[in-house]
Amino acid sequence: MPAIGFLYPGALAFFALVPLLLLAYLVRERPRSVMVSSVLGYRALRGLKAQRPWGWPRLDWLFLVELIILSLVVIAMAQPFVIHRHTPVAVMLDNSAAMQAGTPPGARLESAKAALQRAIPDGGDIAVTLWLTAPQPHQIAAGVSPWRARSAISKARTVDAAQSTISVARTLRDILSGHRFTQCFFATASPVSPPIPAELHVFKAGDPLSNYAIGSFAVGGAQFGSGALRARLTVANFSPQPQTLEVTISAEGKALTRAQTRLGAQEIGNIEFPTLAPSGVYRADLKPADAFALDNVAWATPAAGAQIQVLFVTPTPADAAGLSALPQLSVHTISPENYSPASAKADLLIFEYGMPKELPAANAMLIMPPGGDEVFGLRTVAGATTQITDWRTPDPLTDGVNFRLLALRQPESFAVHPWMQSVVNSNLGSIILEGKHEGHRYVVLGFNPFPYLGRRNLPMSVLTLNILSYLSGFGSEDSGHRTGEPFIVPAGVTQIVTPGGSKIRVEPGTPFSADAEQGIYELIGPGSQKRLRAVNLADLNQSNLENPAAIKLDIPASGAPPPDFSERRTFTPYLLAAILALAACEALFTYRRRRVYAQGLT
Repeated sequence: MPAIGFLYPGALAFFALVPLLLLAYLVRERPRSVMVSSVLGYRALRGLKAQRPWGWPRLDWLFLVELIILSLVVIAMAQPFVIHRHTPVAVMLDNSAAMQAGTPPGARLESAKAALQRAIPDGGDIAVTLWLTAPQPHQIAAGVSPWRARSAISKARTVDAAQSTISVARTLRDILSGHRFTQCFFATASPVSPPIPAELHVFKAGDPLSNYAIGSFAVGGAQFGSGALRARLTVANFSPQPQTLEVTISAEGKALTRAQTRLGAQEIGNIEFPTLAPSGVYRADLKPADAFALDNVAWATPAAGAQIQVLFVTPTPADAAGLSALPQLSVHTISPENYSPASAKADLLIFEYGMPKELPAANAMLIMPPGGDEVFGLRTVAGATTQITDWRTPDPLTDGVNFRLLALRQPESFAVHPWMQSVVNSNLGSIILEGKHEGHRYVVLGFNPFPYLGRRNLPMSVLTLNILSYLSGFGSEDSGHRTGEPFIVPAGVTQIVTPGGSKIRVEPGTPFSADAEQGIYELIGPGSQKRLRAVNLADLNQSNLENPAAIKLDIPASGAPPPDFSERRTFTPYLLAAILALAACEALFTYRRRRVYAQGLT
């Protein structure tokens, strides 16, 4: 039962003014009806015949209106309020890819939904806030009634992405440690490590299941200009018994090749296909079938055949001429004074003898940049003679390069960098640095590999192709992208079509996060140019339905008193609105009555 009170109860003493209103009506002159022949006679008669003010009051409806207004004013001065006690409840539903498992498919999700719908208490004071966990924990409803919460839960759908146990644990810690909810209900397929707080109620959805899964699926392995393709798959046997797994690779609806491997219990292995017929999209299917169909299928798109947009910023345009021999490259050359970050719409940027004024929003190669800049923080090391001493191996940049035959022209070396790693070292420092920052790849060279001469300078050409392959992602075994992990929109792409057919407008250079569906994404550029990108679950931790990763809360014990979930609601604004409305009505009817009375006199 809500408790009612007054913030300033002393103001109720002003109810003593009510008798004064009655007194005003008693002393008010009460006219009588008199027949007169003229207005002058009426005025004289009014002055002589006025009755005494005392007597029985003649109260009309205006007195009642004024009495109500006065009473409301006094009550508003006392500021009445009601204490409403509410019960906030948090609900979190695991909608990750693993919830699609079961017999029939999706049985885990339906079990979790039913458990949460039963757990939500009924009552007018219940306010439910609802979260989903994948691809990242996010809130979908706040402070709704139990029946609306149950309706929202029934409409929830799984995504083809794994949930992050770290992000889920962090969200649960925020919910429980913030003392904003009386209790939290969580339904998931993942175990929650003890200790579990008393206010957290965990519902385990589904029992452990045997599962066979495709992890990564990569197609590539050729350098620029080569049509040779190969495929590599990672497969897993998450069951208590050894199992023979068979993978079939198909393209355009036709099976191209198949292979088998035998794996022991809880074993992960690789399957390689050394030669593949050229195609734009490849599909891998795993047998035998199991209760989780999503990770029995994977997609891949080879890098070969697509065009890489290269912007070459150089004071010597002739150095870029040799790159035109590589059919996968589309090279545009500009001078340093014409470069601006707004106009840098390319997949790959090459800066020769210069440095951008801000960090490029694309993969970039920096050739003999000046030291002491504020963007990359490079520091050159002076020295008379520079010789290569060692290099990192295995590494995609050094693969197949004979550094002993590498002829360097006036190279420079760099000191240790805070976030870039050394790939090739000299007697003075690093001459090749590589690093990743904000989702982009950067390579810094202390020598100039251009112009590209092909077989006329084979060691330098191999190194150049390695760098271009690494920065563009082409010519390598690219395993695509994982569902739920944003990727950077390539240059020129303005629209992305999801596997489900949804068309999404995008901005080049910005992260694309609507990739929670497994399959092939179409990246549309100018003139309806189309690129294909494969996005797969590719998460063996999510596929391990027998021993899924646990959620570790690690919530510290709190000695704080239980929070007060009562809420004080005041009626003063409603009282003020009623006072204004009654005063307006009184003024309107009084004005109309005076007009009628004046018309009667005339």
